[in-house]
Amino acid sequence: MSFSKLLVKDFVSEALIIDSLTPISKAIGLMRDSDAYEAFICLGDKVGAVTVRDMLRLKSFTNVRVETLMSFIPKLSLDTDLMYAARIMADYRIRALPVVENREVIGKLDAKAIINRIRNTNLSNIKVSKIMSTPLLTILSGEKVAKAREIMLRKKIDQLPVLKDKRVKGVVTSTSIVFDLVPSLGGEKYTIGVPDTVRFLDSPVDAIIDANPLVCSPQDAIREVIGGMLNGKSSYCLVALGEELQGIVTYRDFMKLISGKIEVNIPVQIVGLPDDPFEAEAAKVKFINIINKLSKTVPLTEARSIIKTLDTDGLRRRYEVDVAIRSPVRNYNFSLTGWDLPAIYDELTDIIKKAITSKKGMGKAPKKREE
Repeated sequence: MSFSKLLVKDFVSEALIIDSLTPISKAIGLMRDSDAYEAFICLGDKVGAVTVRDMLRLKSFTNVRVETLMSFIPKLSLDTDLMYAARIMADYRIRALPVVENREVIGKLDAKAIINRIRNTNLSNIKVSKIMSTPLLTILSGEKVAKAREIMLRKKIDQLPVLKDKRVKGVVTSTSIVFDLVPSLGGEKYTIGVPDTVRFLDSPVDAIIDANPLVCSPQDAIREVIGGMLNGKSSYCLVALGEELQGIVTYRDFMKLISGKIEVNIPVQIVGLPDDPFEAEAAKVKFINIINKLSKTVPLTEARSIIKTLDTDGLRRRYEVDVAIRSPVRNYNFSLTGWDLPAIYDELTDIIKKAITSKKGMGKAPKKREE
């Protein structure tokens, strides 16, 4: 089975969607009950997300709402290439992305669904040593939860093995820290106000470790690791040779395995990418894909895209995208405007393909009607 031919529509699962004004403490409770690492927030044409690692940043939950921590992330359509989605997830350490249809979030693409598919392919025979992450950061038994939290935030990780006398005593995770910060009061009620000084962070990590972590050998097939992670609902598997730690395998390592790299067939330049890394990456990948596909059927020599921000409406930005494509026989120019940058490139894909592959061609794409 080739992952290059798979689409997001075959991997959609239920997503947790909350309001931007939801208190953080309630959001944590809902995420814990749903066994979700993230929750999505719909704001106009954009989709935001708040994750467990985002919540690690807070020491107090008093009067804090979801909008304080959320960040906007790329949206996927049902026809998005799975490898493209996996690359975004790997590069930005995201476990799930929202799937949108008719401007509504209908579900999510979750890393767990992808690794479950890997288990049923030839890739599952790859040895753990080929994909594991090294070197492995650890923390000593008796250290405070606050120190584990600081390491996770600084290194952008979610798991820390806890060592005692150079042996693994257990693993502390971002989920165990965050989900234990806000106790359930039963039903759908959760604490809304929490004291500014969270004494929990002064507790030893030993109090919240997973004392029976999933462990494998470097020579094990990843098929066995996937089975253990899914069956045990674990986000990691430690890699050890005897009692000596060698590395760790997480969802991100599997995403890197199938994501592949973007190769550019001709010189491509993109000017004016937005500051938002997710929006910028999505726009870059979509434009390069357009050019790469066209260059396989039409002799192209150069491509350039210029992105201009025309105006803003709160968190929304209206863009103008200009595209210039050169070939040995003629030049092509296109222009399109809209509020959703990746969607503009999706629409440009159809316009450019029709223009360049048709005998007549065209010089200018019509301006997109404002909504």
